[in-house]
Amino acid sequence: MRRLLAVAAAFVVSAGALSAPAHAGGSHPERPRTVITTDMESDDIASLVRYLLYTNELDTKGIIYTSSKFHWAGDGQGTEFFLPNREYKTPQTSWRWTGNTTLEDQVIPAYAKVYPNLRRHDPAYPSPAELTSLVRLGNISFEGEMASDTPGSNLIRDLLLDKDRRPVYLQAWGGTSTIARALKSIEERYSSSPRWGSVKAAVSKKAVILASGFQDETYANYISVAWPAVRVEERSAGYATWGFNCNNNGQGNVRGLPADRVYFTGDWIRRNIQVGPWGSLYRSWLDGQTTPGDPLDVFGDPVKAPGGWCKPMAEYDFLSEGDNVVFNPLLPTGLRNPADPATGGWGGRAYQVTASPNLWRLVPTEKDATGADVANLTTLRWAAAAQNDFAARIQWTLTPRYSAGNHPPSVRIAGGDTVRARPGATVKLSAHTADPDRDRVTTAWWQYREEGSYPGTVAISGSRVTVPAGAEPGQTISVIAQVTDNGGFPLTRYDRVTIRVS
Repeated sequence: MRRLLAVAAAFVVSAGALSAPAHAGGSHPERPRTVITTDMESDDIASLVRYLLYTNELDTKGIIYTSSKFHWAGDGQGTEFFLPNREYKTPQTSWRWTGNTTLEDQVIPAYAKVYPNLRRHDPAYPSPAELTSLVRLGNISFEGEMASDTPGSNLIRDLLLDKDRRPVYLQAWGGTSTIARALKSIEERYSSSPRWGSVKAAVSKKAVILASGFQDETYANYISVAWPAVRVEERSAGYATWGFNCNNNGQGNVRGLPADRVYFTGDWIRRNIQVGPWGSLYRSWLDGQTTPGDPLDVFGDPVKAPGGWCKPMAEYDFLSEGDNVVFNPLLPTGLRNPADPATGGWGGRAYQVTASPNLWRLVPTEKDATGADVANLTTLRWAAAAQNDFAARIQWTLTPRYSAGNHPPSVRIAGGDTVRARPGATVKLSAHTADPDRDRVTTAWWQYREEGSYPGTVAISGSRVTVPAGAEPGQTISVIAQVTDNGGFPLTRYDRVTIRVS
C-alpha cells in the first residue's frame, strides 16, 4: 500500500483571533458536465490532445463539429456565401473546412492505442467506443448558420432540458452557432407554452457558455438578446498564454513568466509532449504537420510557413492550443470553482462585464509577489504547473505501469475553508497533504490578493498569516496552500482558505 504523507490536521490562532468553525472539507466536487463544440482546426487538435487526457476528471457529454468564421463546410450544393471583413474577399462555397470525420478517423484511433495504458492510471477514462458515441455533426454549413436542427444542436438541447440539475458547460472552440441553434430550438418549442417562463429560467441557469472568443455573430445577434441570463465567459484573453501569439509584439516567443518559458520551447515540447502515438498528434511550429483541407494552415510547413510572423521561434516551439482557455477552469486542481468565475485557478479569474447579458471576461492584470501589476498574470502564473501536469499525463500514455507514472498530490487545509480573525491577529494554518506515489511534497502558502477584499499585502511566514492591524471588519484575505511533489514532472495541487476579519 502506498504510504500517504500527511501534515497534522490542526490550526492555532494567536491572541486576539477567533476560533474557526469545524469543516469536513477535502471532498472532490462532482465531475462537471461539459460539451465541446469545435471547428477542428490545427489548434483544436492540439487542445484535444490535452483535453482527452483529462476526460477521467470531466463528465464529457458531447464532442460536436461546428462552424466558425474561419472554418465552414458549405451546404454541398454549391451555394456561395460571403461576409465582409473575413479572410476570403469573394463569395465561397466552403472555407478551410477540415472534414466531418477527423475525430473518428484520426483522433479517436490514436486515443485507442493508448487507452489500455491510461486505464492503468485511472479506470475512469472513457473507452474509444464511448468517445465515438459522443461525436455529433452540428451546424457546419456556413458561418453562423442556425436555421436548422442538427444532431449536435439536438444533443445540447436535450441536455439543457433533462432532469439533471447540474450545469452544462458548453465549450465553444469555434463559433457559437450550434449552441445558439439548441437554444433557438428550445425557444421554438416552448415560447407559446404557459411553461415558457419556467423553462427559460431553468435553461438559463443550467447553460454556461465558455467561449474561446466569439468566432461568429450568433452570440451578439441571438444569444445575448434572447437569452440574456445565460452566463457567457469570453476567455480569449487567455490566448496571451495559450494562443497563436508566437511573435508577441516582435519580442519573440515569450509565453509564460521568465522562469517558465522553457515549457514552451521546441526542445521541451519535442521531448515531453510530441512523443508516442498520442503525443505525436500535437502541433508545434515547423513540425511538419498541417491540417488537411485547410490551405492556410502552413505553420508546420518549413517552406510555406510565414517566416516573418514567427521568425523568432525555433523549430518545434509551442504554436497554439488556444481552446484550453475554456476547459482549464473545469480541471480539478483544488481551486476549481466553475460556479464562480471570479475565483482564480488555471483558467484565470474573470470579471462581469455586463449583468444583462450575463457576460464575463478575464481580468487584464494581477499583482505578482512584489505587488506589481502584471498583464495576463491571471493565466500566466499557472503555466508551469499546467505544462508539467500535461507532460506527466503524456507519460501515462506510454506505460502500463502505474508506478512508472507520476500522479498528483492532494491537499486539504485543516479546520475549514473560512477562518475568522481580528486585526493584528496571527493565524497559524496547517494542511493534510498526500501523494499516491510516495513522493516528497513541499507546501507553500501565499496570498491571492485579488480573491480577497483586503486591499493590501499581508505577511505570511511559513503557514503563519498575520492579519494587518489596519484591516477592517468584513474584509477578507484569501490564502492558497500550494503543494508540489518531487516527481520527474513536478505536479501541483492547491486548496484555499478565506480569513474573514471580525
